[in-house]
Amino acid sequence: MESKRPMLLVEDSDPDAEALQRLARRLPLSWPVVRVSDGETALDYLYQRGEFMQAPRPVMVLLDLNLPGIGGREILGVLKSDPSMRALPVIIFSNSTRPEDVNDAYDAGANSYLFKPSEPSGLKEVAFALERFWFSVARLPGMEASRG
Repeated sequence: MESKRPMLLVEDSDPDAEALQRLARRLPLSWPVVRVSDGETALDYLYQRGEFMQAPRPVMVLLDLNLPGIGGREILGVLKSDPSMRALPVIIFSNSTRPEDVNDAYDAGANSYLFKPSEPSGLKEVAFALERFWFSVARLPGMEASRG
C-alpha cells in the first residue's frame, strides 16, 4: 500500500473502539485506526473542519448506526449525497441484526454491513476480513494498486 491513510472509526462505545484499535495495533493491518465518538466530530473530521483541518482523508469509514447527536444513518446520507465523498467506502459496523436496518443502510448507499461480534475472536475475524477484502482484493479510490 502506498499510504497509511487511516480508517475512520465512528464509534461511541469505548470498549468496542478500544478492542478494535488494540487489535489493529497487534495485527499486520494496512491501516491505522482513527476514532471519533460522535457524529458531529465525524463530519468535522471528514470535512476537515476545526481541529481536523490538517487531518488526512480516511481510506474508509467504519460507522456505527447508533451514535449520540448526529446518527450513523444521517452521516451515511450526508456522505453518499455529496459528490466529493460518494466514492468513500462506508462500512456499517453495528450491533443491530434487524433486517430493516441492514436494508436501510444499503438503500442509503452503505458499501457493506458488518455485525459487531461479541467475542474477541470474532472481532479478529472481522478485522482480517476487512483487511483482506478492502486492502488486498478491492481497489480503493485514491490509492495505488499494490505491485505484488
